[in-house]
Amino acid sequence: MKKLILLTSIAILTLGACKNKKEVAEKEEVKAVDVAAEKSNNSEPMAPFSKDLGGELVGKYWKVIELMGMPIEMPEGMTQEPYLKFDKDGSINAHGGCNTIMGNYELGLKNFIEINEVSQTEMECSFDSFEKTLVEALTYGKQYLLVGEDQLQIIVGKRAPLARFKAVYF
Repeated sequence: MKKLILLTSIAILTLGACKNKKEVAEKEEVKAVDVAAEKSNNSEPMAPFSKDLGGELVGKYWKVIELMGMPIEMPEGMTQEPYLKFDKDGSINAHGGCNTIMGNYELGLKNFIEINEVSQTEMECSFDSFEKTLVEALTYGKQYLLVGEDQLQIIVGKRAPLARFKAVYF
């Protein structure tokens, strides 16, 4: 009986040690893959949210083409179309058709985006503009999705996009 208990204890300890070695090996393997990815990018890894911004959003004029599932059509009297611009310093500039919208953004891993400190001018408009809806889409959006090189979507999870944009080149 003592031998059976001793053998069972040894087996349990051995299996536990093997499991720990396997976990350590897996962690080292993931770490090696991360290091290889960093070396292939020749850059520092991006922090979970940072202002180390790539060129995919920056330097483009993103014309708003849809907000909350509704296509954008300029009403009579609107002289400037709704748009969004990302600056390399982490700020955004947008226009809802009548008022200017300003704020800050940070990008994270897996196309996560955080837009905050959003404010806008408060001019009175003689037509229905899109400021409120655009601000809501930017505030509630948690990820961005690039479709090709000239389509941008602001999304929350797997729902329909909150906003769709098309790059306009001058």
